[in-house]
Amino acid sequence: MIDIDIVGQLIPNPITMLVQLCSTLVLFLVVRFFLWDTIKNYLDARSQKMQDDLTQSENAKQAALADREDAAQQLSEASTRSAQIIEAAVKEAKLEKDTILAQAGKEADSMRKRAEEQIQNQRNEMYRELQNEIVEIAISAAGKIIENQDGTDIDHDAVDAFVKEVSGS
Repeated sequence: MIDIDIVGQLIPNPITMLVQLCSTLVLFLVVRFFLWDTIKNYLDARSQKMQDDLTQSENAKQAALADREDAAQQLSEASTRSAQIIEAAVKEAKLEKDTILAQAGKEADSMRKRAEEQIQNQRNEMYRELQNEIVEIAISAAGKIIENQDGTDIDHDAVDAFVKEVSGS
């Protein structure tokens, strides 16, 4: 059978343990005296770099938020300005429309008045011509009836007065 020393295997040899502790202490002291400051400086620099990166990213985040707010404010101002420009353009267009309509109304009234004046002038001219023709017809009819050509001037004035009386002018 196999003879195994279990207790010897579980408990380490004290000399081996002492040698291992001494070598660990020597390694610790070598690292402590020769490398500790370098490692500590490296770790501090690394920690500082990480902290600087965090600070820079936080500052960049704050700047981005500020830029975003500025952009939103500028967009709002631009929207307000464009609404004001549109409103002013609409008002100006309405004023222009009213001006054009008023001018067109004045021109139409002026044209209507001129047309009425022309119609009235033509009507008056027709009445005068009609009166003259009536007078001529009456004189010629009276002349044929009377057969007297000596008193035509008197008859002409009398018929003319009669036509004016009848027409009411």
